[in-house]
Amino acid sequence: MIEQHPIIIIGGGLSGLYIAWRLHQRQQNAVVLEARDRCGGRILSPNLGQQANSGVDLGPAWLWPQLQPRLGQLLAELDIELFKQYTTGDILYESDAWIVERYGGQSSHDQSYRIAGGSQSLINRLTTRLPESALRLNTRVTAISPGSKCLQATHGDQSLEFTADRIILALPPRITQKNITFDPPLPGEINQLWSSIPTWMAGHCKLVFTYDLPFWREQNLSGEVFSRCGPLTEIYDGSPASEEFYALTSFAGINAQQRMNIGPERLTELSMDQLKRLFGEKSQNVKDIQSKDWSQDQHTATAHDLNTQGHHPQYPGNMVRNLWDGRLILAGTEVAREHGGYLEGALESADEALALLY
Repeated sequence: MIEQHPIIIIGGGLSGLYIAWRLHQRQQNAVVLEARDRCGGRILSPNLGQQANSGVDLGPAWLWPQLQPRLGQLLAELDIELFKQYTTGDILYESDAWIVERYGGQSSHDQSYRIAGGSQSLINRLTTRLPESALRLNTRVTAISPGSKCLQATHGDQSLEFTADRIILALPPRITQKNITFDPPLPGEINQLWSSIPTWMAGHCKLVFTYDLPFWREQNLSGEVFSRCGPLTEIYDGSPASEEFYALTSFAGINAQQRMNIGPERLTELSMDQLKRLFGEKSQNVKDIQSKDWSQDQHTATAHDLNTQGHHPQYPGNMVRNLWDGRLILAGTEVAREHGGYLEGALESADEALALLY
């Protein structure tokens, strides 16, 4: 049986969900096909406490309302609260010689905010505003044929077939190339461009250490650390809005291939040793450790991404966003014109995709 829909959105991350929600507000029928067993894509914020605002971010965490008007407007529209990143106290710097130095002064995140409950709150609020029939999880698109307006997909062992008048592709370009066959094939220049676009978050590995007490604050430390030793090169206070518990959020500085070589258990051991060097014995009283290596997520990273460094990628901003006479439209933070690699970019590209529909 072939399912027919006017609009099919491939990808249930922020871009895809936002587009679906805006379309349903306009009484437009659209369905989201998502390969994962959850929505949100690279937004992932497990709730580790009993209170609603106790999520910790393993994906994107920070936003800057003064620089990101779309995101600020959406959060207000969905009645989601923000809270300021904790930056009170001194910053630690660890040199190559494992010498820990302490500095006062303004934090690099002094103007940063976070979403109460974690960034997942945004995803949860959007999904609850969509009809259940509009979301298809565990559904991986494998082929697109624009001439027949046909999509082939799998759901477990089951093969599915859809037709759509318009298709919105809300996936990272490299993931699209990895998983979807196009008939006819995409032009060579488009394939080459897509291959060159790094997948946001694909190079990152985040570890979050939770505690009953914020021992760093008691030492007049902000929790902010920059290290040239590692394995953690950046650390921040990641405590949730509820302060039901406290947390240090960190980024592993070694690349994906190195992480694969040493393994997650050894990475955690080395990270705990580093926390002891930085903060002392109290850092070892860890309540829980959450980690997410996005390079090992099949829906996020490709082989191209294994040597990607953790710094923020540069995105072209001027790529073609609609193909096949407008039947295929691109969205997602990687194709944003100005804010590529940010939540704001996901919304920016979604707004442009919506404009191309009408």
